Amino acid sequence: MKNLLKFLFISILIVGGSYVGACLYTKDRTDQFSQALGQYNFLVKRDSWYVKIDNSKGADEDGYGNYEYDLKSYDSEGEPHQVKFTGMGKLKQGHYLKLDTKGAYVYSYEEAFKNNMPRAAYDKLAAE
Repeated sequence: MKNLLKFLFISILIVGGSYVGACLYTKDRTDQFSQALGQYNFLVKRDSWYVKIDNSKGADEDGYGNYEYDLKSYDSEGEPHQVKFTGMGKLKQGHYLKLDTKGAYVYSYEEAFKNNMPRAAYDKLAAE
């Protein structure tokens, strides 16, 4: 019984430590592994990030008109985050988007306007 408890305790420590380490490693990374882990990570909160579309940083990777964008985004406090997402076609240059994110994973996006964006995020994006 004592050996079983010791084995369970060590197993929980290894699995828990690995999970926390992977979560820390993937913070603000945009690769597929980071996006997948961030989507299911209970330590990461769902948040809104804001971007300004720059078509020079987007490319039609698959040949079907879906543009991959790799842009700098800002949260409501004005903190920068690198984000990678797919737009359904070429998005309008210079327009602002509100991204519904969890870690590096982007659930959806919608157009954002100056009057409904956090001031800190708008100021940083307007300066770019």
